[in-house]
Amino acid sequence: DMYCSSVGANMARIAGFGELVGYRDKATNVPSVAPKVLTRYGKTLFPESNIKEANALQCFRPLSPDDLPIVGAVRSVPGVFVHSGHGTLGWTLCLATSECLAAALTDEIIGIDNQKMFHLPGDVSVERARLSPDRFL
Repeated sequence: DMYCSSVGANMARIAGFGELVGYRDKATNVPSVAPKVLTRYGKTLFPESNIKEANALQCFRPLSPDDLPIVGAVRSVPGVFVHSGHGTLGWTLCLATSECLAAALTDEIIGIDNQKMFHLPGDVSVERARLSPDRFL
């Protein structure tokens, strides 16, 4: 999947390409087709633009094994919370998962335990277990 979002007047961010290459120190010279593909996609969407492959940025983004973000308390280490693993959808999901993290932190502070759902704006709910760091244990 590829995504396009506005980031300012006459500017767009095109993203959504993922390549599994390992850790940054092991992946310094990995050939990538992503800049070429995303540039071609951008030129298709915006034929009058001056999109250049040289302007493409590659970023290392943590990706969870099940392709879902990792959000919430690490039960085996009290006081540790995680907000990671969004992969190529970091910008797309970060506001919603930040709401989830805020709920988990708030529940911890005021002593609420065993909540089953994260409740988000717009009447949307997400099962906490689906995002829990503990789902991999």
